[in-house]
Amino acid sequence: MTESLCSFSSSDTETDLRPDAESVARSATTVSAPDRDSVDWAASDEDWGLKTRRPRSSINTSAGRARPQQTRWVIEGDVGAYVATYGGGDLLAIPETYGGFSDIETRVAFVDGLTDDSYGYGIDGQAVEKALRVLTGGGRYTASKYTLIPCGRQPWVLTGPEGTLLCSCMPIDRPDAGGPTTQVDTSAGTLDIEEDHPGVLAGAARFVDLLQDVEGAAIDRCTYDSLRGQTRHSFVDEDDTEWTMAAADLAQLAGLATDPAVIQETVGRGIQPPTGGDPVVADWDGPDHAVGDRVDGEIIAGYEFAWEQSTDCLEAVATVRTYRVRSSHSAWVVDYQTDRLESVVG
Repeated sequence: MTESLCSFSSSDTETDLRPDAESVARSATTVSAPDRDSVDWAASDEDWGLKTRRPRSSINTSAGRARPQQTRWVIEGDVGAYVATYGGGDLLAIPETYGGFSDIETRVAFVDGLTDDSYGYGIDGQAVEKALRVLTGGGRYTASKYTLIPCGRQPWVLTGPEGTLLCSCMPIDRPDAGGPTTQVDTSAGTLDIEEDHPGVLAGAARFVDLLQDVEGAAIDRCTYDSLRGQTRHSFVDEDDTEWTMAAADLAQLAGLATDPAVIQETVGRGIQPPTGGDPVVADWDGPDHAVGDRVDGEIIAGYEFAWEQSTDCLEAVATVRTYRVRSSHSAWVVDYQTDRLESVVG
């Protein structure tokens, strides 16, 4: 997702006069973490080639609590090399006043349907304000002396006369205009889906393949929504019929074996019990139904080996799960049936 500097600055003239991101980073100030009564700095760490110190606990600011990973103070290293490796060339200016932080548009670094109660990770106005207050110690500031350098999914850089911070992307809300999309190749063609998590993307491709093979659906687009804090993706065909599935269920589909022989080989060569001891060799006769079969309105989606063990029991049970997708209350869900193979007692 691209975002112009004007989102952070009111002057186009300033934009034209600014140097490139790598040059700014190479001249970034790297000094010892400041001695402040309100901050206890931990020992130095090596992060992506930069020596940093993070607060031992969150820092209270007027914009909220800044978590330790949001405000790592860079004390040594080549910030320019870090930006050259991870930056995308963007330079973002800081608002002239604290009132301007609320106008900063959310910048999405990573859309993750598996996060709880958030859209993904990125940079928003509150995160920038927190970082600036930590860098300056609070109080008045001159905006032209500070620069923010986004670095994709990596921690972004905030630099100014006091020093330089390395700030992790944090959970963000979905922008009003929606976020970036990723292209996914399926048997139905290439689809754009508002998601970055690789497990969800792989599961989405698998779900679309099942819909085409079993339902004869010609999926041509995807939509995004959130229900009670749970991300859902809907797959829409040319007749506007929708098949909706939660991101967590899509991710579950991604790791399933579609060939029973893969599971049979796994259990046949020996499986290590979670309780320890020697590997256990087990036999599995195979599934009753193949992937893509429709059984009682449900579609067979794949197979998985799993150990099952309750927290209050010494016994561990080797199982093979046969996963199915089924329609439930306007959405499709994933569940499974279990075949018990062997049990061991630790």
